[in-house]
Amino acid sequence: YNEYKSYLRMADNSEPTENLNETKEPPKKDVKTDEKEVNHFALNSTWCFGLNKEVGVLNVSPDDGKKQILYAAGHTGVVYDFKANTQSLLQGHTDNISCLAASGNKRWIVMGDSGKDNMISIWDATTATPIRYIFDVGGVNSLAISYDARYVAVVTSLNEFKVWDWTAENDEPIFQQEIEATEQNELTFNPMNSFELMSNSNDEAIFYHFDENNLTIHAPDLPEKDFNRNIGNFSQGSFMPNSSDALAASNDGTVTVFTKIPMSDIPAIKKVAKIVKLIDDPITIMETFENLIGIGSSDGSVRFYDQQLRLRNWYGTFDAGAILSLSYAGGSGTEALTLEADETIPTESSLEATPFIICDFTICTEQSIVCNVPARTNNVDIILKEHNDYIKAIATHPSLSHVAIGSYCGLLKIWNYQTKTQVYTRAFGMGREITALAYDNVGEFIAVGFYHGTILVLDSVTLDIIEGGKLSYAKALITQLSFSHDNMFLAAIDVQNTTTLFKRSNNPEKRWGYIGRYRAHYKPIVKLLFGVALDSNVPRLLTLGSDRNLVEYDLLNSTEDNLVILSTDKIEQSAVPVSCAWYPPINKEHFLLIANSEYKYKLYNATTKRCRQTLLGPTHGSYINKLVNISFSEEKQYVGFITNHKVGMTALPLDGNPHNSTALLGHCDGNCNIVVSHDSKYLFTVGGKICRMWKIAPDVLHATAALGGKDLDPFYQLLPGGRDGPLFKEMEDYFYYAQMRSQSITTMGKRKVGKMLPLDQVPNIMRALGFYPTELQIQDMINEIKFSKYVETNEIVTELDIGTLLKLYCNHRPVFGLPLYKVYDAFQHLGDADKDGSIDRGLLLTLLQSRGEHISESELAEFLASLLELSGAATNKEDKMNAVIPGEEAATLEALLPLEIDADMFSGHVLGFQPIS
Repeated sequence: YNEYKSYLRMADNSEPTENLNETKEPPKKDVKTDEKEVNHFALNSTWCFGLNKEVGVLNVSPDDGKKQILYAAGHTGVVYDFKANTQSLLQGHTDNISCLAASGNKRWIVMGDSGKDNMISIWDATTATPIRYIFDVGGVNSLAISYDARYVAVVTSLNEFKVWDWTAENDEPIFQQEIEATEQNELTFNPMNSFELMSNSNDEAIFYHFDENNLTIHAPDLPEKDFNRNIGNFSQGSFMPNSSDALAASNDGTVTVFTKIPMSDIPAIKKVAKIVKLIDDPITIMETFENLIGIGSSDGSVRFYDQQLRLRNWYGTFDAGAILSLSYAGGSGTEALTLEADETIPTESSLEATPFIICDFTICTEQSIVCNVPARTNNVDIILKEHNDYIKAIATHPSLSHVAIGSYCGLLKIWNYQTKTQVYTRAFGMGREITALAYDNVGEFIAVGFYHGTILVLDSVTLDIIEGGKLSYAKALITQLSFSHDNMFLAAIDVQNTTTLFKRSNNPEKRWGYIGRYRAHYKPIVKLLFGVALDSNVPRLLTLGSDRNLVEYDLLNSTEDNLVILSTDKIEQSAVPVSCAWYPPINKEHFLLIANSEYKYKLYNATTKRCRQTLLGPTHGSYINKLVNISFSEEKQYVGFITNHKVGMTALPLDGNPHNSTALLGHCDGNCNIVVSHDSKYLFTVGGKICRMWKIAPDVLHATAALGGKDLDPFYQLLPGGRDGPLFKEMEDYFYYAQMRSQSITTMGKRKVGKMLPLDQVPNIMRALGFYPTELQIQDMINEIKFSKYVETNEIVTELDIGTLLKLYCNHRPVFGLPLYKVYDAFQHLGDADKDGSIDRGLLLTLLQSRGEHISESELAEFLASLLELSGAATNKEDKMNAVIPGEEAATLEALLPLEIDADMFSGHVLGFQPIS
């Protein structure tokens, strides 16, 4: 950092324009190009498809022949060398990048975001190295770096102006002041004076000037009467080339010229000099280059004017929508036009047809198209043509290095993700929003689902619709598509919670025949899953819904217009299932892996649909949304997942060890989908308008897991204080006390205490530790241990040691403790709105006995007597029952509880918890 700092430090502060634009090479480190690529994470972002068009695109091509542009892809900056087709990803921000800027020589890049943990990052563009971070700037609304790269200025989300000398070691801004004006959208430095800036909002322009001691901020009056026209609706501000005068472009096609007031010595004190009508269309962007002023307009054209605002050249409509950004390459126009023997200089659009001297420039349009215009020609080279709307659909080819991406703008693009080249593309047009994609299992077809329920089956090479490939049976947005393993069936689900099934036929005019539709769920379907029946080649079809139902369809007995349900199983009691996948065959038993909203993985027997094991899942911000299998080999099996904003993977077999999972920030706009390449080397995630490609490095995950400890060490770490903490000591006491309790409390014989605990004592220990499982959870815990070795030994387990008890507790207990807020939510839903959520005593008792797990009146009276300590110090069931007189349970309950019960009374007086506000 000190090397860069000394490189940037100016010798004379009074001459800020004559220093760094003469490119001097800083000290370089030796770079070995033949070294093996190092993976720092288990998932490494290697490529970004898509861009944030609103942020704009900067041409950061230096004068050494490289062709580079800078743009934002979500929270990542991308330096794309469109000549070499390579990307350098500038990572570090935790929210979507809102602003970009580059120094005059294109060497230094500045990025800012306006999220919760907002910051400014400064990078060396030549090496893609972060040089400086400035944190907590207040949110970046607009951003600029001086032409000489010394100063960085922002207008924050709170409408504060701040400026830093970023080469100094102090993170505090040298000036900071609130702007008493409307929200400023754009900010720019004067290229000829690094102490002068300009910003604009829709209805005013503001000028800034600072020196060693003072900051001046001035907003000139806009005397509309003097000019007999409206002034305002500014879209972009800029300084006049080689002058302190400034320009503000407007949405009505005019440019307002601001000039320095002669009586003032401060450059920021300006007034309106004139208003010039340039074009009829709104001006969307304005950038200066040497003695030229370039403007882009809503009609998709770019014009260049001289300092007298006379037209010098005009690049006609790019046919790609309004121009959102205009940026010039590094170097001067004269240097850019070093001619070859057979080349001629392009001429101006004027009668004189004089040579038009400019460097390469880049534009970004409203349709997310990025074009480059070389200085030597008037040709337009399209660099990028990205999705202009949200991406929801993605699929990978089963055998080739192809990934298909579809978006709401109706664009389908297929990329070769190894060569990073576009292979096939098809635009279905507006109103044909693509919502789902799926390849068949040999890569012959690709099914495309649309917003209005239509499904098209396309040839995967030509992208033409096959004969009979238009399937218009669904009535709503298609959310998922899937082919069976033998490609005989195609299934779809939609937002109306309906499953639609098609079967492949031999009829060349109707390759896919309609089988039927069935609405088997009353809440959204979270997963559509084909599988293979055990010991056969018969396909299975299952759907998992938010209604906690797992539905299997009878494919063999389903006929045209008659889709048959084989079974419906309720798989959760309180948690909501969120995704599922087939568990790899690393066990003798065939499992279905389901993730739920309580941060748990659950393994269900694929035949009986019974829960066989519950395991702690990843806890990275939110619960898992989608799962995919990652298979390197029989020994190396993993599961990839996405949460609301993160992407991660977990090593198999699952055991609840949190160190076996890892996650990184994926998409700030929210993750929508995840797929894995056919060779399991890459993951692809989509969110917003961006698709990210992740290289999988499983060895890094194993190395990280090894650092977490062996055997029981990771589980000790899940307890407060670890192995020596109070909770584990308490667990040990209960473990031995439960052994004595199982031998009867009143026995006078010699007690036997060992390393094994009878299985029937597990529920008591769990409750004593503060985990209050339901009867179903108790049954799942008992069965998990009881049948843990049944497949291998054909014997059941009746005892467990303290290590197994520790794992059982860590895997089954609520991740974030007892959620008391659910009690308050229940009273809000069930209570009387006119009584502030209170519930009538009779209604509450009825609900407790009739809803959820069954509780008899005598059991309810016993529980309440125990909670309210009517049974005193009684510890066994018999003594507690004696506190309630047989036949008078109802009277006891009425005596224990008031007529009206609210959440505070129930949680504090009955349950004994501290009420929450």
